[in-house]
Amino acid sequence: MELLRKLEQAIRREHLLQPGMRVAVACSGGADSVALVRLLYELKDRLGLRLLVVHLNHQLRGAEADADEAFVRQLAERLELEFLVRRQNVAARAQKEKSNLEEAGRQARLEFFASLIQNGKADAVALAHTVDDQAETVLARLLRGAGTRGLAGIYPVVEPVPSAQAGRLVRPFLGIRRADLRAYLAEREQPWREDTSNLDRRRLRNRLRLDLLPQLNPAAIAHLGRLAAHAREEESLWSAYIEEKFATLVDSAVGGPAARLARRSPSGEGGSLGVGGPLELDISRLLAPDPLLSKLPARRAAEAQRAVARRLLRRALAEVRGDLRRITQTHVESLLRLADPAGAGQSGQRVVLPGVEVERSFDRLLFHPARPPDYAERQRGVYPQPAPGAAPADYRLHVEAPGGVPLPGGGTLIFKLISLAEGKPGYNETRKLVDAARAPFPLVVRNWQPGDAYQPRGAARVKKLKTLFREQRVPRQQRARTPVVLREGEIVWVPRFGVAAPFGLSDASGTALLIEEKG
Repeated sequence: MELLRKLEQAIRREHLLQPGMRVAVACSGGADSVALVRLLYELKDRLGLRLLVVHLNHQLRGAEADADEAFVRQLAERLELEFLVRRQNVAARAQKEKSNLEEAGRQARLEFFASLIQNGKADAVALAHTVDDQAETVLARLLRGAGTRGLAGIYPVVEPVPSAQAGRLVRPFLGIRRADLRAYLAEREQPWREDTSNLDRRRLRNRLRLDLLPQLNPAAIAHLGRLAAHAREEESLWSAYIEEKFATLVDSAVGGPAARLARRSPSGEGGSLGVGGPLELDISRLLAPDPLLSKLPARRAAEAQRAVARRLLRRALAEVRGDLRRITQTHVESLLRLADPAGAGQSGQRVVLPGVEVERSFDRLLFHPARPPDYAERQRGVYPQPAPGAAPADYRLHVEAPGGVPLPGGGTLIFKLISLAEGKPGYNETRKLVDAARAPFPLVVRNWQPGDAYQPRGAARVKKLKTLFREQRVPRQQRARTPVVLREGEIVWVPRFGVAAPFGLSDASGTALLIEEKG
């Protein structure tokens, strides 16, 4: 049979499955997945595969969903294949996670597949996506604002399975039309189930499937499938090139580049790195001309460099967020504008994207994971702890005696009394030391606040700390973590800028207070 031969060729040509593999065939009960079960059953001895049938009951359609589960169970029993099922209330999950049903269902399926791999039930999971599904995906991503990377569509192999760090997801039908599978089932007199939610035109994919694709000729569907295949091939080249560039560019705020880049790069489709910490990119290096482009005319070289910068920014977003879902080309362009050396982006400006916030701080871009508190947390007044490197909440600490004072944002302030009986310190030291008689304990330590101003010893006049930060090019996140030492409301000492003039040493000083920031 032609369809059987075509499927076998695809599996062997793409090395999707190997002899001896235990393959879990995901079956919803719909025509495509039922055809996958039947076709792989016919090929299992020739390919040396061991099959089991798996089904996830999303519990979205009540009795109809339960009937789908019973149908798939009967199909597996008739073919004498092992059957495994998982039931999950996807609607409740979506509500709890504040996501939509489609995303919650996707995550539930991936977790189910990962558990099969981790528990040793399967080496691979086979999915029934067809070239029609590929065409829908490419069109949907194009309409939602995806860039060239999004045109790669559905990947025939995802390895390892997300969250499992082993196994693979395979899609052997990506070169096969949906109509051919239905013809095969009709020939075998094999029934299937119809999911009534596929008729809901409120979903973009359903509108594409029901209204747009039938208006296209078969060649157009094949062209979209080939476009995705070509885009995936080009993505392989881009991925290797960008990963090498990213490794030299990244400057992690936590853990260092080596620790961060020891993890794998994100797969083309659905791969997850796990949410990372803060990340910093040097704008000048991000936009620096690539030597490979030096032979191009100036305008073309600039265009090519922007293409490289877009890819590097997407790679940074994937590193910080864990994946690139819901990130569109429009989001990436907003980051390019933030990094614009011509002045369109200014220090202190911030762009908030799905799952991440990016701020410009002078000549750097600072990436931070963003997780807003859910509704229940807000009702209880509970908010998430800041990410590593993020600004702490306001604090006010009382210091009653010399010693160490841990700071909420990390680090410690050390207060130490020093006798001056043996002689006066040099000029540079006097700028660091407080006259203990002028600033006796108790003292107060709090975080910097807008409007704070003082006159550092040796300065000509009072200045706002914000002005001093700007003059010293202190990044915004460091400003927010800067502690300020006060005596009865007056600033005594600030890291980097030193003691306030009214509290500095004089000829009459007998004891100095040394304040140091550690960690």
